[in-house]
Amino acid sequence: MKKTINFKLLLLLLTVIFLAGTAQAHEHPDKKPGDSAQHEAVNEQTAHPGMAGEDAHVHDEAMQEHHETMMEKAALEDFPTLHPLVVHFPIVLLLLAALSQFAGFFVMKEPLSWATLLFVLFGFIGAVVATRFVHPHTVELSAIPAWLLEQHEKYADLTLYSSLAALVLKVLSQFFLKRVLWAEALVFVVLAFSAWSISNASHFGAQLTHIEGIGPQGHYLEMHSSAEEHEH
Repeated sequence: MKKTINFKLLLLLLTVIFLAGTAQAHEHPDKKPGDSAQHEAVNEQTAHPGMAGEDAHVHDEAMQEHHETMMEKAALEDFPTLHPLVVHFPIVLLLLAALSQFAGFFVMKEPLSWATLLFVLFGFIGAVVATRFVHPHTVELSAIPAWLLEQHEKYADLTLYSSLAALVLKVLSQFFLKRVLWAEALVFVVLAFSAWSISNASHFGAQLTHIEGIGPQGHYLEMHSSAEEHEH
């Protein structure tokens, strides 16, 4: 009975950590509450300084209509790529897998072992989807963004292969080797490598997006429909 209660508490705690990590990944900490309104006001004042009279009024009406239509949850087809919507899941799950595998050496070994198995399973699936099905294709990159993209894809591939290796090793350890210490230690080493590689992939991806401007609003991306993106 006590084990059942502990396992439920563990699952609740890990769920809270997962949801908090996902929410944090979507936050913009550098934005202050008034920044958006101030930025919009500045744009209204400086966007077309040469416009006057009726032209300026028409432009203002068009901008207002655009803002009103965008004040709703965007549909999936509105995104130039689904990569940002998918990639946070393997990031969080693989980091949690490494953490739970390490914690399992000390406390709640069996429940944490099952949690690790689930984390690495769904983390690997998320990595496959992010790297093989919804990975955006870029066009006309200059030297620096092209190098950053190369690094991002290199570490993304390392994450994919290492998470697959960790999944296979974890299955062997869990079901065939009865979680013998050396096998569990090997799983942790591979998961630690996967956590390191996905951290690097995330860093280069963020640098591409937020410093070089590759991706937002479809900039420097080949624009495909969802079906075409799936084929790539």
